Amino acid sequence: MGWVAKGEGMKSMGKRVGSLIAIVFALSILSTRLEASQCFDISKGQPEHLSGQLIYRKFPGSPNFEDVTLGDEPEPAYILRLDSPICLTGDEFANEAEPVSTVQLFATTATEALLRSLVGKDVQVQLASQAAATTGHHHAPLLASAVEVSPTKDITEEYGTAATTVRAFYYALADGNGDQAAQYVIPEKRNRGPLSAAAMTAFYRNLKKPLQLVSLEPEAAFLLAIPSSANRKLP
Repeated sequence: MGWVAKGEGMKSMGKRVGSLIAIVFALSILSTRLEASQCFDISKGQPEHLSGQLIYRKFPGSPNFEDVTLGDEPEPAYILRLDSPICLTGDEFANEAEPVSTVQLFATTATEALLRSLVGKDVQVQLASQAAATTGHHHAPLLASAVEVSPTKDITEEYGTAATTVRAFYYALADGNGDQAAQYVIPEKRNRGPLSAAAMTAFYRNLKKPLQLVSLEPEAAFLLAIPSSANRKLP
């Protein structure tokens, strides 16, 4: 013989269970949004800057999008693995409830060499032409052109070394401030010629695009400063 529970108490319990389920569901959505703490509107050209680890991978493409070794066309791509997940809105293919942890980057003429050289490193990227993925040929939820790329580095490890002077020199050049830059040049060179304050100001202040220091690496007994490609060569 079966038993059927009836009564007001059971109705009340049913309501409580229903409320509990609704709370759990709401908390799961809240947890997802907290995990993706920053939400960006693609329709407004967001996000403009992101940081993470740059990787390079060949994905399987047509016809089956499964395995390159089984005949699928290889589709190489630069992928930015984000430091923290984000969420996306403003595009019919963007799902705000799904955290995004990778971005497929497309190189420009100016950034192709930089992307290649920075694979495997932590980088900061300035983005343009943002869009949500729509096909199997897209290999991350967010697509964007990488218009500027620079390595991320904790410069506190340079404190107490010559690197701080070199970095300050290039930062001054980036501002077109020859007077400031000349302070980091030995006296014999700063009074005249291309390393004088007037010459550096005239040259770097008139660049179409400001100088950008991309990397500062120790090289034997010297420090090798690698600026981004400028519009003209230093005279």
